[in-house]
Amino acid sequence: MSDTTIARRYAAALFATVDGAEAAEGLRKGLDPMADAVQDVALRRLLDNPQVSREDKTRVLNAIGEHLGVSQSIRNLFAILVANQRTGQAKSIAREFGRMADEAAGRVQVTVTSATPLSAKARTQVDDRLAQAIGSGLDISHQVDAALLGGLVVQVGSKVFDNSIRHHLAQMHQAL
Repeated sequence: MSDTTIARRYAAALFATVDGAEAAEGLRKGLDPMADAVQDVALRRLLDNPQVSREDKTRVLNAIGEHLGVSQSIRNLFAILVANQRTGQAKSIAREFGRMADEAAGRVQVTVTSATPLSAKARTQVDDRLAQAIGSGLDISHQVDAALLGGLVVQVGSKVFDNSIRHHLAQMHQAL
């Protein structure tokens, strides 16, 4: 079973415990910091160490969860992840849960990547065109990647629209 499938299953199980988009957003705000916390190198070593008991690992994650102020549901999820040796997939689970929360709220994640930073006017024009094409409920983030050389790459959910010079050059190279 692929890591994405596993992450999707855990995220779906957590999502099934919430009642509505607002509650999902609340859980998301706690899940993301916990998933980030278990990426810490020292904590990863502890969680991956077979000599440390499952109870001790769960106790450590519970203490971190309390410190971060996350809900009991999230602490319970991490106890299950410890029991099933899946804490390394916490980031993927958080990403899948976020996607489900966005979908429930009618929100679409959009990433616009350009070769250079867009001016405020250009950014507004791009955002307005995306809103016209897709509709409301967009959560647009802008990034810069000089390797694009020019043009834009727009990612809407899992779909990518690549109109960069790098992409066009690659297509021409392939055609030759």
